[in-house]
Amino acid sequence: MFGCLVAGRLVQTDAVQVSADKFVFNLPDYESVNHVVVFMLGTVPFPDGMGGAVYFSFPAAGGQVWQLLGFITNDKPSAIFKISGGN
Repeated sequence: MFGCLVAGRLVQTDAVQVSADKFVFNLPDYESVNHVVVFMLGTVPFPDGMGGAVYFSFPAAGGQVWQLLGFITNDKPSAIFKISGGN
C-alpha cells in the first residue's frame, strides 16, 4: 500500500501493519535521515475523502517522540518531508 524512500537508499515497501489503520517503516541509522519520501503504491487507494497522516518517531528520554510531518491522499499520493533534528 505504501512505499518509503530515503536519499541514497533502496526504496522500502516493507511497511509493518501495527494496527488496522497504522503502518510503520523501520529506518536504520535514522539519525542521518534529512528527508523522507512517502508514497502510495497505487494498489490500494484511501476511502473517498480520507488520507493518511505521516509521522516520524524517534527515541528520547522518557519514551518515543512522534513528529507530524504531513499527509498523503489519493489526490496527493506522494510527498517529500524534511526531518528536523531527531535528538
